[in-house]
Amino acid sequence: MKDTRYEAEVDFERADGSRVTYRGDGVGPDGESGDQLLDGAEAAALAEEPGAHVIASRVRHA
Repeated sequence: MKDTRYEAEVDFERADGSRVTYRGDGVGPDGESGDQLLDGAEAAALAEEPGAHVIASRVRHA
């Protein structure tokens, strides 16, 4: 299966009320839906900030 490069941004709010944006590049299987890519990007960002919640997220092909 062929891979596709993508760029993601996830905005979220920490438990203390501060907001942060995580940006990153990734590689995923070609043919993954936008929702699948967003789910992965959000999960990766939230793993770095337990207790935070997503405000907005974006993903696009690089």
